[in-house]
Amino acid sequence: MSTRYFFFGTLMDRDVLELVLERPVVPEALAPARLAGYRRVRILRDSFPILVEDSGSSVDGVVFTTASAEEDARILFFEDYDYDMAPCRPVLTDGRTVEATFCGAEDGVLASDEPWDLARWAVRHKDGFLKLSKVYMACFGRLTPEQAEPIWVETRERLRAEGILVRNPDLAPAAEG
Repeated sequence: MSTRYFFFGTLMDRDVLELVLERPVVPEALAPARLAGYRRVRILRDSFPILVEDSGSSVDGVVFTTASAEEDARILFFEDYDYDMAPCRPVLTDGRTVEATFCGAEDGVLASDEPWDLARWAVRHKDGFLKLSKVYMACFGRLTPEQAEPIWVETRERLRAEGILVRNPDLAPAAEG
């Protein structure tokens, strides 16, 4: 089994995707694409994005197809807590529309008004996010996402206290890297 995903956030970053999948990902496996009808903003009080419906906007991202059910399970584990899977129809750069799945925010996940940008996120948050994600993904296969969530929260708070993660992203000036 394999699934075609439209990634619009941290999983567009090969280092994050490789950590989640526990394998190398060649650049060609990430096909640039655009999804109409949404805009990308940062989740309130955290560094990663969600999509909000906006008929006049579109979001650039990448299409990626998993190689196995194990990879699907790893992605679902990584995205499980704040996201639900939803079908979408992104358009590749060659103009083809493809059927895919994206991780939409669950009800109750609050969005900021701040647009989210991968390059800006990478400069400011990637190193800490990779450390946090490595601890969380070590729970895969041993714990459910609900059981692993306290580990995510505890590790996030420790990394924030150590200055590795930004404590209050919603209060940080948008102009910072």
